[in-house]
Amino acid sequence: MIEDSKSKPQKVMSTTLEDTPMPSDLGWAWLPNLLLDSILEKLIPISDHIRFSAVCKHWKSLALHHKQQRVKSHHNQLPMLMIPTKHNSGGRRGLYGVTQRKPYNFELYVPYKKRCCGSSHGWLACADDNLAITLLNPFTGRTIRLPPVTEVPPQAETFKCEYYINKVVLSADPCLFPNDYEVLVLYDHAGHKIAHLKSGDDGWSHIVIRTVIGFCDLIYHEGRFLVVSYDGLVFSIDTSSGSTAKPDIILVVKHAPQGGATLVESSSGELLLIRKLDVFDFWFGKMTQSFKVYRVECACGDRPEQVEEIESIGNDALFLDYNASMRVSALDFPGCQPNCIYFVADDWTGHLNEEPQGPLHMGAFNLENRRTETHQYCIDRPKGNRTPSIWILPTIV
Repeated sequence: MIEDSKSKPQKVMSTTLEDTPMPSDLGWAWLPNLLLDSILEKLIPISDHIRFSAVCKHWKSLALHHKQQRVKSHHNQLPMLMIPTKHNSGGRRGLYGVTQRKPYNFELYVPYKKRCCGSSHGWLACADDNLAITLLNPFTGRTIRLPPVTEVPPQAETFKCEYYINKVVLSADPCLFPNDYEVLVLYDHAGHKIAHLKSGDDGWSHIVIRTVIGFCDLIYHEGRFLVVSYDGLVFSIDTSSGSTAKPDIILVVKHAPQGGATLVESSSGELLLIRKLDVFDFWFGKMTQSFKVYRVECACGDRPEQVEEIESIGNDALFLDYNASMRVSALDFPGCQPNCIYFVADDWTGHLNEEPQGPLHMGAFNLENRRTETHQYCIDRPKGNRTPSIWILPTIV
């Protein structure tokens, strides 16, 4: 017998507001995306992004797709010092934090027991035995292999690839701009030669600048590369004409300090030239004493060049070594000293070898009181060759 549902009393289900599940009861994953986007906008340190992504899959997805904030945070990180491990491992490197004044408790996979030839936009540049350049982001594990810069020189007995390539600089992060980044290389020991590569090119374009004794540093500044020579000349290398056209090379500064210098851009966009003053000790190598800082304005049209020594860099903190130059606003990072230059003292040399023998310490030079504070991250004097330390900008893009 089939019962008539119309004749049978119906049980009415009633719900109240208290019975309705609220997003907070369902977990953090149910927070509105607008609120989560607002949280992401305020996160700057890489460690905060990692903690955000670890909450749940939804938050991780939002963090990965929040490209605008990742680009913003990419340029507002505190550089870390990449140092050899305790046992000088050939496949891993440690990290030292200048604000914590101690090494971090994790290591990075870096399969190169050699000197890194550059650190730019979070990528390390390593020279292979055939003088090809490998770009490595040790935080993400990504690699980009570039063609050989030049042929291996004939003096194979004394040749060391990681010292033949002086410095490598990128114009942009290849992850963010995979089809629109450039690479400039100083090579041939004292930096007598320059090579340029645009993303997608099969080979390097070689740039010849005569009448100089060698180049000591380069930087990508305001849409162009700048190189400074040991005799105080600064050249602009503009490659915006295209990969097939020769770059425009212009002498923009004639009277910079001679003897070697480092170029760095301040947080306000000014070009700074830094000279490190050393006192040489025969037994213990070069002991860094102080720095001089110059504000540089390149000649442009009718505007003449200006090179002015300055005594303060304001709230900026500079991070310098032979292969990298970076800056941050110290106000963004508690424990970071403003008006200060953090530098690597990996310039101890042996009697018979002019190459660095390994890290001893790093220092923080205060421009206001002209004093240097030492950070000792390698207590024992190195036994044999150790890989020189280098600054790196942590990135997760």
